[in-house]
Order: sequence, then C-alpha cells, then structure tokens
Amino acid sequence: MNKFKNISIYLIILITWGIIGLLVLNFIILPAITNYNKPIYLPDFRGLDYRIAQKKIESLDLQYKVIMHDYDDNHTPFSVIDLSPRPFTKIKTGRIIKMTVADEKKDISIKNYYDMSLRSTELQLKRINLKIDTLIYEYNEDIKKDNIISQYPKEGKLLKSGDNITFIVSLGNPPNYYITPNLINLNIGKAKEMISKAGLVLGNITYEYNDKYLNNTVLEQSKTPGMRLSFPAEINLILSTDK
Repeated sequence: MNKFKNISIYLIILITWGIIGLLVLNFIILPAITNYNKPIYLPDFRGLDYRIAQKKIESLDLQYKVIMHDYDDNHTPFSVIDLSPRPFTKIKTGRIIKMTVADEKKDISIKNYYDMSLRSTELQLKRINLKIDTLIYEYNEDIKKDNIISQYPKEGKLLKSGDNITFIVSLGNPPNYYITPNLINLNIGKAKEMISKAGLVLGNITYEYNDKYLNNTVLEQSKTPGMRLSFPAEINLILSTDK
C-alpha cells in the first residue's frame, strides 16, 4: 500500500514539475527566444534632452553612444541633434545608437590676431566656434592688404561659444584717389561694408517713407557712384522706412 502511495506522490511531483516546466517554456523561454533580436523601428529622438532619449533607448533594449557637438545657436544645449542610424530605420534589439548632442557654451580666451590674414583668422575662429560680427576696412601703410589691423574684444578677453568679434582689416597702401561705390538699392549693412572697403566714411543717415522697398534700403547717396575723390570723404545716405 505504501509502495503505491509513494508512486502516486512521485507522479504528482513529476506532473507538477512538468506543468511548471511547460509554463516556464511557454511564458519565459519561448518569448525570450522569439523576441531576441526582434526588429523594431527606431523612434525619432531629435530635439529631446539626451538624458530623456537615453532612457527611451534603454527601454527598447538598445544601447547608446553620446557624441558631443560644439555649441550651436540653432540647438538647445544637451538636446539630440542627430541619430545614427537615422530615425525610423528598421533595426534589431541590442543595436548601438549614436546620438549627436549639442554642447553648452564654453569659455574661450581671445588670442591676438594682429597682422594675421583675414582668411586664416576666419578658419581659426570657425575651429573654436566664434563668429565675425563686423568687418571695418581701412587703408594702412604698415599692414599688408587683407591682414588684421585691430580687433574687438582685445586679446585675453573671455567670450562664449558662438559669440562675435569685430575686426579692422587693412586695404593696404592708400590710393591716389578714392572711387565712390554705387550704394543704391543696397541694405544698410551691405552699404556700410562697401563704403568701408572703398576707404570712405559713412556720414549722416536720414529716412524717407517708401513702401516699395524693404526698410533700411538705400534710396539716395550724397556722392555720385563712380566719382573720384582726392580724400576719404563722407557719404550721406537716405534710407527707406515704412513708418
């Protein structure tokens, strides 16, 4: 009797373990095998804070690598700029996602650009993420044409990534005469540049209502275009306004 009772117990235990094994197989092992390297479509995380994007990537059983990009006025610091693979690409779980992230502004100590060529200066500024705000041109007998005469801010001053610098650039030896440029229909920014490059001086600016032109468009100039001048004279301008 005890023998049959023991066999019954063993059968019950065997059946129980069998049921448990089937449950483990059906609900744990097989789903894990089925979902391993299951293809998914990569969501678009661009514009998100990269820390939020990291959590979303991890929830998809993906890995990530962060690549910091220099500060850019067009992007919020620490936001995702780009993804590799591209968003909506079909990928498999376990894939490494490369996130390009906008960095914050950095302190930059300004060097001395005196007597450096404008082209070389532009390249150096681009590498350290600074911009040229204004270029002022002057004739100078001591500094080679297209080289820097002066700058603002001065050497040693601290700027932030994306900030601007103003340069005074040499036009070389002064000419025997100056030629008045044609400024009509130019915006004031371009007109100032043309006057500076011609070695002349911007004089008085007045405004005249005119709804046919964009604001700050040159309508008239005091010196006739093409006129030869023996000295760096002033050029007065009349600009358009819609007010």
